[in-house]
Amino acid sequence: MKNILFSLFIVLSLIFIPVAKATETLPEITDHEKVKVYFFRSNNCGWCTQTLEYFAENYDTYKDYFDLIIYEVNGVSENGNLMVDLQEYFDVDGVGSIPYFVIGENFDNLGYATTEIVEEALKQYQSDDYKDFVAEFIEKGDYNGLKTETLEEACAAKGIKYGANSKNTEEGKLSDGAIVAIIFTVVIVGFGVLVLSSRQQKTK
Repeated sequence: MKNILFSLFIVLSLIFIPVAKATETLPEITDHEKVKVYFFRSNNCGWCTQTLEYFAENYDTYKDYFDLIIYEVNGVSENGNLMVDLQEYFDVDGVGSIPYFVIGENFDNLGYATTEIVEEALKQYQSDDYKDFVAEFIEKGDYNGLKTETLEEACAAKGIKYGANSKNTEEGKLSDGAIVAIIFTVVIVGFGVLVLSSRQQKTK
């Protein structure tokens, strides 16, 4: 009897854990301006490539909340100058290092921290205090020849298929109705097994 209950608990846990993970709560889409996430990268940077792979797979989930503004700093001197000036302004420990992110006027991040970047962008999307600091910084400075990339362009430069993994994930994902049906079936079957087991013990 205890073994059956334990087995049922394990089965239910395996079902509920992925469901809990999949039900990420996103903010309500409002008329708030889309947040700008400035991403400085290089084609020679492994962490930058991993960052691109992450966003290639996940960005479609968040594109209503923020735009990725990507600057390739290798071979585009003005992009590199902008990054260094921003890092000096924010007093970054490791000027010239990448990947480097700036969101709003109070957040900059050096290194690979994609989930933290997403969380900050969603947070600022919900804030009335958000302002596009980098756009103002560029306007006040003397930056001629800046070149931005879209996520699709940056991924293409590294041979990364934009949206390919996320599409496959969506195709392999169970619908909410199917998940409910599976849970209901497991509960009913488990209950039936318990009843049968209980009756067999009584007849012994």
